[in-house]
Amino acid sequence: MPTETELKLRLPSDCVARLQRNPLLKSLSISRPVRQQLYSIYYDTPNFDLKRHGIALRLRRSGRRWVQTIKGGGSVTAGLHQRDEWEAPVLKAQPDFTKITDPALIKLFSAASLREQLQPVFTTEFTRSIRMLRFAGGGEAEFCLDRGQIIAGDASAPLCEIELELKSGSPGQLFQLALELLHSVPLRLENASKAERGYLLYANGKSPPLKAAPIELDAEMSVSAAFTAITWNCLNHLHSNETGMLAGHDIEYLHQMRIALRRQRSALSIFSRIFSKAAFAPVAQELKWLTSQFSPARDWDVFVTETLAPVCASFPDHPGIVALQDKCEQLRHQHNEAACHAVESTHYAQSMLQLGVWLSAEAWFGQSGPAASVKPAGIEAGAPVKKFATALLAHRHRQLRKYGKELMNSSVAELHALRIVVKKQRYTAEFFAGFYSDRETRRYLRTLSVLQDILGAMNDTANAKRLLGEVASAGGSQQEAAGIVLGWSASLAALKKLELERVWTRFNKTKPFW
Repeated sequence: MPTETELKLRLPSDCVARLQRNPLLKSLSISRPVRQQLYSIYYDTPNFDLKRHGIALRLRRSGRRWVQTIKGGGSVTAGLHQRDEWEAPVLKAQPDFTKITDPALIKLFSAASLREQLQPVFTTEFTRSIRMLRFAGGGEAEFCLDRGQIIAGDASAPLCEIELELKSGSPGQLFQLALELLHSVPLRLENASKAERGYLLYANGKSPPLKAAPIELDAEMSVSAAFTAITWNCLNHLHSNETGMLAGHDIEYLHQMRIALRRQRSALSIFSRIFSKAAFAPVAQELKWLTSQFSPARDWDVFVTETLAPVCASFPDHPGIVALQDKCEQLRHQHNEAACHAVESTHYAQSMLQLGVWLSAEAWFGQSGPAASVKPAGIEAGAPVKKFATALLAHRHRQLRKYGKELMNSSVAELHALRIVVKKQRYTAEFFAGFYSDRETRRYLRTLSVLQDILGAMNDTANAKRLLGEVASAGGSQQEAAGIVLGWSASLAALKKLELERVWTRFNKTKPFW
C-alpha cells in the first residue's frame, strides 16, 4: 500500500513570482519546471458516506488522461500529510470500481447502494508547476506549486499552495526547506487538504472548533516514541483551530488553541523527567511566547462573556455598567486582534516549522536527562511507556492529595497552584488513558474535570479585579459598576469554595485507575 508523505503550505498569490525566482529553489532543482493543467472531480454520496469513512475519491484529468485516486487513513499534523493512496488510470470521468485492489476498499465500494448514489460534489481547476528537488544531505522531493480554484455549485474559493512530496529522505528536510523559503516568502502550514476545503465550500459552512483527538499509544512503545506521538497530537490540535480563530467566528477556537499549548507544555514537563530540560528549552520558550500572546485575549473573552454578562443582564439600565461593558468590549477586541496578529506573524510560522524540524530529527533523544534520583525508578528513554505512565500518574496523584489537607484555608495563590496541578494530572491521564480500564479512567477524569472547572471559575473571579484595573474609570456610576462586578464575583467565589469542598471529598474517594 503506497503512503504519500507531503508538506502543504499556503502562500499569497502575489508572492508566486518571488518564490519562483528564489535562488535556493533553483539550486536544489534537478529538473526543469513542467506546467500541467489539472481538472479534478471529487465524488461522494449525498450523505457524504465516503467522507465519514475518511475516504476521498477523485477523478483527475491531465491532458487527455484520466486517473482515479483514492486517499484515506494516515494523519495530518503541522501541515505534514501522510495518507494511503491508490491510483489507477481510467478511460473516462466515471469511477471504475474494477480498478480497486485494496481489500478494505473493495468491501466498502461493493455496496450497490453506495455506488449508485455517488455523484460529483465539487471540482478543482488549477495550474501545477512541478519540478524535482534534491537536498544537499541526500533525499529528494517533488515540488508542486498549485494555482487555481475550488468550485462547489455557484461557490468558489481561490487556491494557491505548495505541495512538497517526499520521495526519499526525512520529513524534517521538508520542514527545513520551508523554513529557508520563509525568509523570502510568507508561507503558512496548511492542515486542510483540497478535498477538505471542497467539502466545506460545498456545505457553505465552517469547521467547528475541535477538541484534542484521542492519542493512539501502544503500551510497549518506548517513552521517546510516545513523546513524539503526543507532541504531534498537540500540534494538530493547535493547527486544526487556527483558521477559525483567525476568522473570528467563535471564541472557542482561541480557547482550543490555548488548551493545545497547555497540553504541549504539560507534555514537556512530563517527559523532562526522562530527557534533558535543555533539549526542550528552545521549544518551551516558543510555546511560552505564544501562550503570552493568547492569554490576555482569553482572559478578556471569559471576563466579558462569563463574568460580566450576568451582571449586565441583571442591571440592564445601570449607566455605569453599560459604559463599563462598552469599554471592556473594546479591550477584548484589541487583545483578540493582537492574538490574531501573533498567529499571522512570521515569528509564528517560523516557530511551527522549527517544531517540525525538531520533531522529525528527534533532537531530544539521547540527551542526558535528570539525575537518576529524580527519574522514576528504572525508567529510561527506551523503556515501555506504560511503566513510565503508571509511575508518573501515581506520583502526581500523591502530590495532588497533599493540597487537600488545608483546602478550605488555602489562599487565592494556593488555589491557583492547585488548579495547575489538577490540570497537569488531567492532561497526563488523558495522554495515557488508553492503557487502562475505560470505565475507571473516565470516572477519574470526570472528577478532575469538575475540580478544574470549579477552580477555574474561582480563578476567573480573582482575575476580575486585575482586569477591571485595566479599564479607565470616569468615576461616579462607573466606579459603582466596578464595585457591583467585584461584589458579584466575590459572592460567586464563596459559593464555588463550598462546592470545591464537596467535589474534593468525592475525588478522595475516587479509585485511581492505574
